[in-house]
Amino acid sequence: MKRTLPALLISAGALFAISSRAAAQDRNSAAWRDCQSRAASALRVSTSNIDVNPGGEGNRGTYILNWEARTDRGRREQGFCEVDRRDGRIVRFETNPYRGGGGGDGGYYPPPYAGDYPRVKVDTDGKGYFNSRIGKTNRLDRGYVDLRDQTSVTLRGRDGFRITFFGQVTGSDGRREITLQISSSDRGDARGQASIRLNGDRNEVEWISVNGWMSGGDMRGEFNRNR
Repeated sequence: MKRTLPALLISAGALFAISSRAAAQDRNSAAWRDCQSRAASALRVSTSNIDVNPGGEGNRGTYILNWEARTDRGRREQGFCEVDRRDGRIVRFETNPYRGGGGGDGGYYPPPYAGDYPRVKVDTDGKGYFNSRIGKTNRLDRGYVDLRDQTSVTLRGRDGFRITFFGQVTGSDGRREITLQISSSDRGDARGQASIRLNGDRNEVEWISVNGWMSGGDMRGEFNRNR
């Protein structure tokens, strides 16, 4: 018995490792489909525009699924899902490529944007909605964009709701459209993307869209000056 118990434990461990690798390769697994669905929701595209591929080992008993999205404008966006090996549950969804290993941020390193974009700080009345686990409103009445001091977007509602997302610029047309990678919020952990459009004079907010993940669930919001 003393000799067979270690052998049984080794066999069980090997079986678990094999089954975990198989799950990472299984395109029909729940984790694979969930990762594809989250990426499609965050980028606002069809799931048929999302390619998912196994990405190796993560941290603390997880594995990585890399995803790539083909957007309507022909651009390609990349990110990853970190999946718990024990139950196949996605424990982290990111809209940037996995950079590997250490650090407390799970490999979340938004690439710096070297292009030109408007360094403005503007806010405008409008209408819109926001929906997430931490709160929801259909009564947004003002949108704020700060690309000058602390890069952020803020959504405010006439019902007292207010949330600010912080991050960094990852893309722009150099004139009035900006993409912001969300890395945190004033209401807790948040990851995702904010798309911003300014008016022609770049002194008002024309449109803000936020998509991604926060507090263990999806988030989505939209503000429009002309709505």
